[in-house]
Amino acid sequence: MTNPGDSDEWWKQYGGEGVTPETPPAAPQQPAPPPAGYSSAPQYQTPPLTPPPQPVYPSYPPPQSNPTPTYPAGGQQPPAYGQQPPVPGQPAYGGYPGYQPYGYAAPTSQTSPLAIASLVVSIIGLPAMFFCAFLPVVSIVGLVLGVVALNQLKSNGQQGRGLALGGIWVGAIGTVLGLGGFLIFIIASAMGSN
Repeated sequence: MTNPGDSDEWWKQYGGEGVTPETPPAAPQQPAPPPAGYSSAPQYQTPPLTPPPQPVYPSYPPPQSNPTPTYPAGGQQPPAYGQQPPVPGQPAYGGYPGYQPYGYAAPTSQTSPLAIASLVVSIIGLPAMFFCAFLPVVSIVGLVLGVVALNQLKSNGQQGRGLALGGIWVGAIGTVLGLGGFLIFIIASAMGSN
């Protein structure tokens, strides 16, 4: 690159315009004639008349027909995907603990309405005894509802044991306070009449 025109030689050779040469342009080079025995026309190979051999694949047995699906008896669930169906005569084991099979809703257990009612009525019974001359009628109702709800929960598997126990305890406290207040009220009125 000592001469300023040397870097533009390639441009001039391929038809670059607007380049001012410092040296006269070189004559365009003619392609060299082909060597003896070769023609300048392209030669194509003719494809073979027989197709190439096909790869050999392993032979597999023919597919079996699918058996008719059997459905479980009424009330039974089919096994979840990936689980084996139960074998008659053997105990059935559940799936993975803590996981529900896909497509099945998680079993929901309902909270006992009696347990809810016992706690609500027992809480209402605490202030109600001040308006009923210390008679703990509402607290006694909440206590009885709690005992009935606790007995039902043992047999039917519903939730709400804590609510029932809360209703029993709050009802018992309300009953004791109400009866104590009623006794004090009677004693005070008996001493005041003398």
